[in-house]
Amino acid sequence: MNVLVIGDEHTYGYGLSVGKLSYVGHFIRRISRAGRAVSVDAYAHLSMSQTIATLAQLPLNQYDLIILQLDHTLVQVPDSQLAPATVAYVPAVCPELTIAGQSSFNYRLKSIGAALFSLIWPFRERMAISVLLNQLRPYRHNVLLVTPLTSQNRVRRWLQQRGRSVVLQEADKRLVSVFDTDSIIRPREEYFLLNDHSHLNAISHELLGLSLYDFYQSAPTIVTIQSIRKN
Repeated sequence: MNVLVIGDEHTYGYGLSVGKLSYVGHFIRRISRAGRAVSVDAYAHLSMSQTIATLAQLPLNQYDLIILQLDHTLVQVPDSQLAPATVAYVPAVCPELTIAGQSSFNYRLKSIGAALFSLIWPFRERMAISVLLNQLRPYRHNVLLVTPLTSQNRVRRWLQQRGRSVVLQEADKRLVSVFDTDSIIRPREEYFLLNDHSHLNAISHELLGLSLYDFYQSAPTIVTIQSIRKN
C-alpha cells in the first residue's frame, strides 16, 4: 500500500519524546498490523504553491491513499502563492518510516495582521483550496482531507475555525472524504504539550491516529483495499 502524506509538523510528531509516534505513525501502524505492507512518502511545511507543485510532480495514480492535513496557513493564502514555485521537501511522520527529502524546520505563528487580512479577503482562502482540490479531482476516491488542528492560542484558533469551515464546505461540494479533527481534539490544556499551546502531546497523537484509522475504514468516498477492510 502506497501512502502520500502532506501536512504540518504534527505529521512527524513535533515536540514528542524519542520513540513516540505522531498521529500519522499510529495510523500507519494500525494498517500494518492489519497485514498490509505500507510505503509512505511524507512532506511537511510546504506552502500552497509548493503543495500544488509537489502534487503536479508526483505519480498520484500510484498512491492508494493521499492524506492532506490542511493547516490554516495553507487554507488562507494570498494569490501570489498560487503561482508556480520551487518545491521544498521536508521529512515527516516518524523515524521508522522512509521519508523523502532533507530536514528543515521553519515554524511560525500567524499574526493578527493575517487574521485581519483573511477578513478583508475571504474569497482567497476558498480560491486556494479550490485549486488544490481541482488538482486532486481525478483521485478523489483516494483522498482523505484532515481539517486544521485546533490551538489554545486565540488568534490561531480563530484562523483554524475559518480554515476548518472552508475545508468542510469545499470537500462537501467535491465529494471528498474529510476527517474533522475538532471531533477528537479540543482546545484544552490536557491535549497539548506542557507549556505549548499549539502542539499535541503523545496521548493526543495516539487518539487522533486511531480515530483517523477508524474513519478511513468507514469513509464513504474512500476506496479501501479489501485486505484491510473491516468485517
